[in-house]
Amino acid sequence: MFGAWTISRVSARRAFLFAGVLTALIGASAGSASAEVNPATITSAVQTAPRVIELTIDTPAFTTPTKVHVDLPNGYNDDPNRRWPTAYFLAGTQNTYRSFNSVIGGVALTETFPAIVISPNGDSGYWSDWYNRSNGGAPMYETYVIEQLIPLIDEYFRTEADRAHRAIAGVSMGGYGALMLAARHPDLFGSAASLSGTLNSNLVANAAAVSISPALQGGKLDDIYGPRLTQEIRWRGHNPADLAGNLNGIDLQVRTANARLNTRIGENPFSADLISCLVEAGVHDSSVSMHGILDKLEVPHLWKDYGAGCHTPANFKRQVIDTLAVFTANFATHDVQAAPSFDYASIEPEFKVWDWNIAADPDRAVEFIRLARASSEGITLTGSGTTTVTTPPLFQARRFVQLEGATGEWARADDSGRITFRVDLGRASQIQQYRFGAPTRKSSQTVSFSPLPMDDD
Repeated sequence: MFGAWTISRVSARRAFLFAGVLTALIGASAGSASAEVNPATITSAVQTAPRVIELTIDTPAFTTPTKVHVDLPNGYNDDPNRRWPTAYFLAGTQNTYRSFNSVIGGVALTETFPAIVISPNGDSGYWSDWYNRSNGGAPMYETYVIEQLIPLIDEYFRTEADRAHRAIAGVSMGGYGALMLAARHPDLFGSAASLSGTLNSNLVANAAAVSISPALQGGKLDDIYGPRLTQEIRWRGHNPADLAGNLNGIDLQVRTANARLNTRIGENPFSADLISCLVEAGVHDSSVSMHGILDKLEVPHLWKDYGAGCHTPANFKRQVIDTLAVFTANFATHDVQAAPSFDYASIEPEFKVWDWNIAADPDRAVEFIRLARASSEGITLTGSGTTTVTTPPLFQARRFVQLEGATGEWARADDSGRITFRVDLGRASQIQQYRFGAPTRKSSQTVSFSPLPMDDD
């Protein structure tokens, strides 16, 4: 118990020792043999306000422990059997995990919001795992949020741990992070929103912000993705505008103002509010760009240009209020389901999405691989090299499945109903995509599935 609030765990893996409002995590027992061990651990929890818990988390994703604000909904402790949706709010550049509450007034804005709000620390890192001049390693914001923080929250709080009840939103750099993470992990989030977000790093002003941001936290220019001149593929592989097609099937919101000072909402022409209009001008351009790309791709989304407003707490506050209203409706209807088939693009050499596992040719240079119409009937891949595919459990265990378009003519489902096969997409590209001399045309191959009859059929 944190003050008057109770943290519930899905499994009894850790014990807490309480001293006033401070709760120190003192140990952990191993999970089941099949469970993945989370390298991140909660080392302390402090109740900083009646509904706010401040967690300290030790994780190899960063060189020092990181903090998180968890805003519990009113009524959380009334029914110990009730589970709650979650909403992750990502802060902008040079803001912190406290910003949602201290800058925007999140506690007051969520007085009736029926979900747990989680605000992690993003520094100025664009919510990405840094390239660090090809060395990788810390900081790793995406790994932390996706692979560590979400499982921790689902373990220690009474969450409805499914896509339909998990939302993500962010302001400015946080808007970039929200749509980038949703686009790279569409099977995790049913709802996503950008609030005055920097959504297209192909635009000069947005690209400059991404390049400079590492220096704001002690890094070097271009530490996040590398120099764009030589590592453009890494930029595009994280850019919401380039990944817009992945957002199909997510309840999506794109909100912005037009960089004209608005005294009616409390913006002050004799303060930093006026200078912030320059920032809002850049995010307005990127939001308009993103809106146009989504429209062109026929990706459904809510588009809201508020008119006058700059990059200020007053502007963010009205956007948060409207965003929460949409999230509330989504959580109530539960109407965010996976499509029977999907399209997806990624630059990762190996990835998992919608329970499909894809491994690119190990000799292939970094480039996009694109999946289209992935379903129980088949899949189309575009890229280069020999790609290995493992399906979700689509078939009867041990059943033979005839393949058309794969390197083999059939595959046999394993005990879980998955099949694994290879697809020949031609010679593996040896030059990174977007570099001078890189091939501009990619091979496409469609693989069709036809389950063969079994003896007892």
